[in-house]
Amino acid sequence: MRRKIFISIMLVLVLALTACGSKDTAGGQDDDEMGELVPSITILSSLPEDNMVNYEMVKEVVEELKKIGVDAKAEPTDFAVLIDIIYGDDSDYDAYTIGWSGRVERLDPDMFIHSINHSANADAGGNNTEKYRNPEFDAIADAQRQEMDMDKRQELVFEAQKILAEDVPRITLYSRANVQAYNKEKFKTVENIPGEGLFNEWTPMIIEPTTDDKILRVASDVNLDTLNPMKAKSVYEWKNFRLIYDKLVRLDPSIEPKPWAATGWEIVDDTTIDVTLREGMKFHDGKPVTVEDVKYTFDAFIENNVEYFMSFLEPIDNVEILDDNTVRFNLKNPYAPFITTTLTQIPILPKHIWEEIEDPLNYENSQPIGSGPFVFENFRPGEELVAKANKDYFEEVKIDGYIYRIFGAPEGILTALEVGDIDLASEDLIPAHIEQIKANEDDKYSHLELTEVNDIGFFYLGMNGDRQPFNNKDFRIATAHLVDYDLALDVHLNGYGARGGGGLVINDANEFWHNPEVPIYDTYDPDRAKEILEEAGFTWDSDGRLRMPKE
Repeated sequence: MRRKIFISIMLVLVLALTACGSKDTAGGQDDDEMGELVPSITILSSLPEDNMVNYEMVKEVVEELKKIGVDAKAEPTDFAVLIDIIYGDDSDYDAYTIGWSGRVERLDPDMFIHSINHSANADAGGNNTEKYRNPEFDAIADAQRQEMDMDKRQELVFEAQKILAEDVPRITLYSRANVQAYNKEKFKTVENIPGEGLFNEWTPMIIEPTTDDKILRVASDVNLDTLNPMKAKSVYEWKNFRLIYDKLVRLDPSIEPKPWAATGWEIVDDTTIDVTLREGMKFHDGKPVTVEDVKYTFDAFIENNVEYFMSFLEPIDNVEILDDNTVRFNLKNPYAPFITTTLTQIPILPKHIWEEIEDPLNYENSQPIGSGPFVFENFRPGEELVAKANKDYFEEVKIDGYIYRIFGAPEGILTALEVGDIDLASEDLIPAHIEQIKANEDDKYSHLELTEVNDIGFFYLGMNGDRQPFNNKDFRIATAHLVDYDLALDVHLNGYGARGGGGLVINDANEFWHNPEVPIYDTYDPDRAKEILEEAGFTWDSDGRLRMPKE
């Protein structure tokens, strides 16, 4: 009898334990009563040889996601492949890490407010690769670019930053200081421009050789993906394009707009700008640069919907030729940064070549013809691009040309700097190499000059807002609390940079436009991340896996 009672008690206990095993310990729900599993997440990271900090930070975030019950993994991806994926037609990605460089044109906030966040730029090819959409934000982003009063525009930009900090379409991981080096025994007169570094659009024009060797050898660790200005989507191509091609306006080292291929402009009214073309300019094939080339270029970029620039071209209603030297830009609405943002970025294409191209967006352009200070000679993918000085240019160039050499890893660049095979590093040195140069600056690195400026650009975790779980704002906010921002700055960068934060897009290096009240989510706090998820209706099943809120 006792045996039967004992067996009955044990059976009841087993059934009770089994029932409890299918319950959520926090809410007491059966697994099958919960929302669906949070989908597996793949974060596309940089290759370690391309960007060790991004690579390590993704590994950290993946581990934190696993701790809260998310199936996550990191997938190191070649830079060119990553660009093709996030700008591709099918938007086939969950999340990724990459960076927006702080080019001087981006000191104006329109790039970081409108171009990468407005819903109009969320289609394939557009810069809003997070697919962020918020009508309230769109209205403010539109208003700030049309506001001609600087103080009123600042207020709108501040408001836009607040919304981004609350919505967290992306998570800024860190900003990196522009620490680069050049051979001071062979060259003098260089500029390290914030966000640009040493290989900007001015240094090759003003740098002076101090020996008979007048070829500047530049190093990069990123391959060039295309020679077509309509197809390029990264700063690495543009570092070369803006030397081979010309622009109507350039921003000088003090970040002031300087007439260039144009000799000046007249703001007729808020929506009408007349630009006077410089006389006597020639393309590298000897053909003259005319107002027809200018009109053709802007029309072609607009008609072919070159998404990389469409945010800055969209305000243009039409371009008309007034006379042999004057082009008029008629705008749909006032556009405050038209001179400093639009006219400083679009390269003048030779109409006589490009008008014959059936598909400009996919044109190989294997022999780029521009009118800039340097003439393209050849390009060997993965190895080097070679350009010679344009001796007929209206501004004197003191070097005979440059060689843009591509290395497989930062270690190769440091060695080439050490032995004198290269003269200038175009990308930021990694912290270990900075310390190595400083420690040996009186010995094998005595010929090198280190330069450092703050960067207005940033590296970030981009999240596809068209996919679960990143279409859930609370999940994005929680993820922002899983990022160890101090680890990025203090350990991986060794202090050479600045902290990030959820939704941060304009950092304090861009003092006038930075809203000091953001970011809101800039603290590493996994416990708070769990609280945010629980408050938002996320649950954990009996296996500890995170579940979406029940619909």
